[in-house]
Amino acid sequence: MSKRTEDLAAARRLLLALSEGLAKAGQLLVASGLVEDGRATARMRAEVGVMRQRVRKVHNAAIAAEGGNTATGENR
Repeated sequence: MSKRTEDLAAARRLLLALSEGLAKAGQLLVASGLVEDGRATARMRAEVGVMRQRVRKVHNAAIAAEGGNTATGENR
């Protein structure tokens, strides 16, 4: 796997963690009463979701170009 493909895989993992973290943060902020609703964190999660889709598409293309299999757990 090339450095670029490894970097894209790392970006995918970080964006997933970011999305999950934003979801949890939104829940905690609403539960604590610091915000009335989670719309701000929901918007951020939506933006992260778009980034995740773009990175996934580029990452899968990079794997395919290297002759790899995008269905393996290692590449997800």
